[in-house]
Amino acid sequence: MYRLAATDRNDMSNDGPTAFSATDSVAAMKARFESIDRSTDALKWAAAAYRLGMATAEQPTAHPEQNLRGALGYYQQAAEVLTVSRAPVEHARILNAAGSAHRMLGDPSTASRLFQEALGLMSGKGVDVEEASVLNNLGLVLTEGGRLDDAVEAFTMSLDMVPGDDDEQIRTMLATKHNLGQVHLARGGVDGCDAAIAVLSDAASTAGGTQASMHTAMIDHTLGIAWKAKAGVDPSGSEHHLGEAITAFERCLAVFTSVGFPMQHAIAKHNLGHAYAGRDDVASLQRALAYYEDSLNIFDPRLHQPQWQEAFANAEAVEARLDVAVPGATRADHMATLAGSMDDNERLMFLRQRLVQMERLPNTNQLERLTAMSYAIITQPAESFVASIRTIITVLMELPEPFLESALESQLAAHAMLDNHDQRAADFILDEAINALLFGPQRIRVRDMLEDIGWDRP
Repeated sequence: MYRLAATDRNDMSNDGPTAFSATDSVAAMKARFESIDRSTDALKWAAAAYRLGMATAEQPTAHPEQNLRGALGYYQQAAEVLTVSRAPVEHARILNAAGSAHRMLGDPSTASRLFQEALGLMSGKGVDVEEASVLNNLGLVLTEGGRLDDAVEAFTMSLDMVPGDDDEQIRTMLATKHNLGQVHLARGGVDGCDAAIAVLSDAASTAGGTQASMHTAMIDHTLGIAWKAKAGVDPSGSEHHLGEAITAFERCLAVFTSVGFPMQHAIAKHNLGHAYAGRDDVASLQRALAYYEDSLNIFDPRLHQPQWQEAFANAEAVEARLDVAVPGATRADHMATLAGSMDDNERLMFLRQRLVQMERLPNTNQLERLTAMSYAIITQPAESFVASIRTIITVLMELPEPFLESALESQLAAHAMLDNHDQRAADFILDEAINALLFGPQRIRVRDMLEDIGWDRP
């Protein structure tokens, strides 16, 4: 009997090279399936049909609906051989896969029915971990249908069936706890938030002993949302709840980097900004503004319009609050103040992110933004100015030379906006930073650029 398990779905043994693209892999599996004579080896044919269906359903494509319907066709063929009477557990696996496809196609009624049928066939067959996976799928479709109490029951039953003896089982537990936490959060109120925080904190604790992954980051992100929600329904403990939310969002951002997971990074940055916006002090509002700005730099208003509009509106609202708290300060002033308050490592990441974004701008906008930032930094207290200019020099050495030239031109333009005494002081601090941070050839090249722009070295 061919065992149809999730771990078998991408079995490419004896099919040649394994480093296929998704499209090549599916094509190879299809060729293998079509090469099998059903009349000669029906079981092998059915197993190949099931695996091909799984691969087709998961294939990245611009037409996911077409793939899912194609997968259902392969599942139907597999089920014709692996019938309830002949292979009940294998048939249940096919039903589970078909249920997932129907759920993705927006047919929760059919999905729920197939999951229930699969559970009936698996019960008592010694496949508790797989039964737990089906219960998790059933919980998802119940959640989407608004049957939250039934979803909680399904997820809880799923967790009771997974002993957590190996990495795969731990991943299953984490996914189910994450789903259960989301259901509790959807119930709302203090009780819903508390239940969500309890199960998600337990999941985060379990995940702490595993390698950081997308699963662990998603748990931390949802935990942050739960703490932020509790701050809204329990104002007396708001400061504590927001602090917990901030910690959780910061943990998830260690995995959700802007390069590896840009969309998740943008959403997490936006929610981190939202947590800081729940506070009233200027430093927190400045951080909120910075994080909203970070998310806006990733959201594309053509593709992510609702997310972009929400982040934009939130940034404007926080900026309005800052206008009251610090009259006359510009956004650049707030970013400069924030940079000056950071330690060296955080400042490096903070200013690097902003300079990289500016490097992508058209030249006119680039010079305008760079000059505004430079002026805001040089008008900070001396200690803050020194720390920030040293960080900027470090980052500029990582970026293309044309941008370095634009940044130096903008720096001198900002110096020229000061009175003579302050300008000479700023020139001296810039020269000291260049001398301290750059080695011979770099130092000479940067000073040559400055002199070409018209700088009179102090």
